[in-house]
Amino acid sequence: MKKLLILAVALMTLATQVNAQSKVVNDAVKAMMKAKADSENPKKAAASATWVKLANAYIACYDAPADGLLPGSPKMQTDMILKGQPALSTEQVEKGGELLTAVTYVDKVLYYNEGGALMAWTVTKPAVENALTLAVEALTKASELDTKGAQGKAITEALNSIKNKYYDAAMFDNTLGNYSAASLGFESAMNVAAHPVLGQVDSTLAYYTGVTATMAADNQRAIKFYEYCQSINFEQKGEVPAALADAYKNLGDTVKCKEVLTAGFAKFPTNQSILVALINVYRESNEDPAKVLEILKVAQNNEPSNASLVYAEADVYKQLGDLEKAIQVFKKSGEIDPNYVFAPYSEGATYYDLAVAIQAKAQEELDDNKYMALLEQMEKALVDAIAPFERAFEVAGDKPEYKDLKFACAEYLKNIYFRFRDKDEQSKANYDKYNQFVEENK
Repeated sequence: MKKLLILAVALMTLATQVNAQSKVVNDAVKAMMKAKADSENPKKAAASATWVKLANAYIACYDAPADGLLPGSPKMQTDMILKGQPALSTEQVEKGGELLTAVTYVDKVLYYNEGGALMAWTVTKPAVENALTLAVEALTKASELDTKGAQGKAITEALNSIKNKYYDAAMFDNTLGNYSAASLGFESAMNVAAHPVLGQVDSTLAYYTGVTATMAADNQRAIKFYEYCQSINFEQKGEVPAALADAYKNLGDTVKCKEVLTAGFAKFPTNQSILVALINVYRESNEDPAKVLEILKVAQNNEPSNASLVYAEADVYKQLGDLEKAIQVFKKSGEIDPNYVFAPYSEGATYYDLAVAIQAKAQEELDDNKYMALLEQMEKALVDAIAPFERAFEVAGDKPEYKDLKFACAEYLKNIYFRFRDKDEQSKANYDKYNQFVEENK
């Protein structure tokens, strides 16, 4: 008898949990069923408004399980919103490289970060399957019937709402590391944007579709969307061809990878992703990476006054480990255009890298005389870095776009002058100057 009683209590508890979906869900489904019945009525089905009503009913069904939830809300607030919907379980899970708390309900899972803020959620039991797809179909029907444009605004608003919902869901999937689902979500948002009523070519959504496909290791899919981005001239200053080349490389197509990088390099010679990838692909294929320099020389001959092309050449030398040659060419870039702030900044940074490399070598030197000689070389490299860093600091001025670069210059200069602050008053004064700038601009 006791076992039967325990079983009965368990069944009652389960029944309560299963039926614990909110009143919002039940009401949304009822409204949708009524709207659907209207759409099946021949007389009402001839009206565009009937299909708009059905679409909005589907949208309401999509929203219902997560009604009232807001990203960033503290758990206490969310618990109040979901009052009457008991949690079935709580566990720690790793999602997207972050430790989150997953709280499972009968129709959804909510994810909180370590600070207790709601990060994302997934609906595991939708009120209506494929509600947004059905809503788009209803709106397409509505637009076909709306010959006088009476429902134009309502149709447009509903489609934009659906696009945003697909986007938000994709962002949640991306946060949770569900990259395949995120890619599909971004594509769905892109397709809704391209609906004849909206007529939008959303390049950003296409790019996100490709990026999340890459993260899901679906390289064929990534290629499709990166190539589409290129076809509409959306190349993100070279990041799209760099990503496209990487996808071909992942598929083992080195020839196509090199072809894409070469074309991308011609258009975006200062893009670091392309530059590094191009050098690496030559190295990995046992070809001379210096061939990249040949490509650059052609571009420089076409535009001899373009400082960025000379800068790119210097960057190649730096990537190849020839720091002294890189420094020479960075100087040349700055001479071509004294206002090209990246040239003196990179010249200074390369001197600094050279000093670090010499210091590492000195630490392994056992001979005292050789050790002291290396320390002198290191200090000379640091001193040589000062002038280009200070030039870049001045050229950056108060331009907002150079704010981070100017801060980096001050950080480097602070560290250099700290080493020499006890040698003379000017070095101490300069250390104080740049240290103050760093502290005030953190």
